[in-house]
Amino acid sequence: MKRYKLIRMADCVDSKRRLKRKLASLMILSVLSAIAFFIFWQNHPDISYYLRLLEAGLSFLEENPWALIAVMATLPGLGFPSSPVLVLFGVVIAPHYGMPAAVVLAIAAQTLCSIWTFALSSGPLKGLLLRYVLRGRTLPEMSEHNAVRLGLILRLTPGIPYALQNILLGILGMRFRDYLLVSIPTTSLWTACFVITGGAIFKGQLGWAITGLVILIVVILATRMWSRKNPADVR
Repeated sequence: MKRYKLIRMADCVDSKRRLKRKLASLMILSVLSAIAFFIFWQNHPDISYYLRLLEAGLSFLEENPWALIAVMATLPGLGFPSSPVLVLFGVVIAPHYGMPAAVVLAIAAQTLCSIWTFALSSGPLKGLLLRYVLRGRTLPEMSEHNAVRLGLILRLTPGIPYALQNILLGILGMRFRDYLLVSIPTTSLWTACFVITGGAIFKGQLGWAITGLVILIVVILATRMWSRKNPADVR
């Protein structure tokens, strides 16, 4: 009993130390970011400078749409938010190739990103991720059916980072076929919503904007209802 209490106390102390280290790291990063932003703003205080940068970036992407596809296929897997990139598909690609083509290209790029992140997290990087992400915790044993249900919940629940979803599904050992069946339809819904809505709003296309917003609201409500009625059983 005493040994158990000592172990609990040691775990509590370790948890507090980890929390302090994380808070300290976050504060240092925040201070450095604030200093960098201040220095950058002092050098370029005119907001027109940033508008010109934005226009130059959009012009480059319009002339080189492959660059946007490459960004979508790589950066979200490294933790970069995918929503702004998806919006750019509607802003940059839709006016030249049409909204359906923009949606298809965005889905294809995100699918490629899902594949390589899953391949790394379930293969060569699995041991490293288990060590540093899960910190040596034992993974629960899950049946194939429950793994698919958990995958659907992760994919359909708003707010869970895309890269984290891929990593978790990879280290849980979900079969690749099941991973694709879970990932492609669900991520395609979110992708289509952001591409249609974002592109239409920036271009002033009211019809497309309303369509995208309605689809987005319906998807969010439906996924929340589904997640509540279908909790994943871990056994």
